[in-house]
Amino acid sequence: MLSKRRASAGLALAVISTLVVGAHGASADTITLDKGVTVNGGGSTFISNFVDQCRADLKTELGANVAYQGIGSGAGRSGYIAGTLDYAGSDVAFTPTEVGSLKDKKFQYVALAAGGIAVVYKVPGVTDLKFSANTLAKIFAGTVQTWNDEAIAKDNPGVSLPKDVIRVIVRSDSSGTSNVFSDFLASAGKGAWTKGAQSTFPVPAGNGIAQRGSDGVTNYVAGDQGNFAITYAEVSFANERKLSIAKVINTAGNAVKPDTASVSEGIDAAAVNDDGTLLLNFNAAAANAYPISTTSYIIAPETMDKAKGDVLRTFLTYGLGDCQKKGEKLGYAPLPAKLVKLGLAAVAKINPGSGDVPKIGGSAAAPAPTSAPTTAAAAAAATAAPTTAPATVTTKKAAAKKKKTTPTTKKK
Repeated sequence: MLSKRRASAGLALAVISTLVVGAHGASADTITLDKGVTVNGGGSTFISNFVDQCRADLKTELGANVAYQGIGSGAGRSGYIAGTLDYAGSDVAFTPTEVGSLKDKKFQYVALAAGGIAVVYKVPGVTDLKFSANTLAKIFAGTVQTWNDEAIAKDNPGVSLPKDVIRVIVRSDSSGTSNVFSDFLASAGKGAWTKGAQSTFPVPAGNGIAQRGSDGVTNYVAGDQGNFAITYAEVSFANERKLSIAKVINTAGNAVKPDTASVSEGIDAAAVNDDGTLLLNFNAAAANAYPISTTSYIIAPETMDKAKGDVLRTFLTYGLGDCQKKGEKLGYAPLPAKLVKLGLAAVAKINPGSGDVPKIGGSAAAPAPTSAPTTAAAAAAATAAPTTAPATVTTKKAAAKKKKTTPTTKKK
């Protein structure tokens, strides 16, 4: 089964390369990037390792400057609204209140990276734990507080568990990772988590400790004070610090780790909303789906300074293309082809008509349309997008649109 998933991932990357490179190669209309401008962004820490890789490549290959600060999804969205950031990274969509603050400023969501939210722990002498969603919900709610609790022992038969108190490390900042993780606990935890999706994670009474950012929570666990601690973070942060990552028991009853294949199965189970965001399914029935799989978005304006717009379009086109391969080495999973198509259609709406973005490495990027696609057919013809390209998001439309939810899924 794993070999089939790897073959599927390889096919997806081939499709992505075809979509981004296109059949035309470089053209006479290829733009020249202004090396004197810097496009400033910030937000999601989940996506930050991937963004850092892509922007470093852009700087090396083309001399273009893209900045990014991993300050948390909430701070990223706030900075975008305030106009202090040119673009934002967020694991969740704007809230209706945030959309109202944009005052009809048109923007696009571009899903740029997929990955798993890892359950990270450090228990001396124990390196292979697994948890059900119900047990995780109890741990992070504070109702299970010792490592040898019956709930953890039931998930891990035969494992010698210490009686020590669990140190539950959570994010202190407004975080999309916290929102998705708590949403998972609410959706799959069988009633053990009653606080719903929370961007600012509730600190468990007695044994909870809050730290800022993915760096903060994983650094705490990695440090001397991190014995008997547990937290949640994007996989690459745990890998960087060589921390133990737990298996999570999915709806099919299988214990899986957040590797490329299992995250891809988890993302495949999500539905795509009209605006390009995902309706996550934390209870996917697929045998090897990692249940806490998600994507992170770049929020980009449709209209911006031309020089900055050219750099941002080039950066995002590369991010949706060959940089996906580098993301795998960091612990991210390649985006499904359907999300790449939607992403390219969204990128084409940033300052449309500016010209083709330049190539990075040996691959030419897709040509830009002469004007923004106004119909599904035009979007498909211009960017190889599916028949339902992401609609332009405006404050009036987004504020009026009701949030889609089901008992097993929730719009991000």
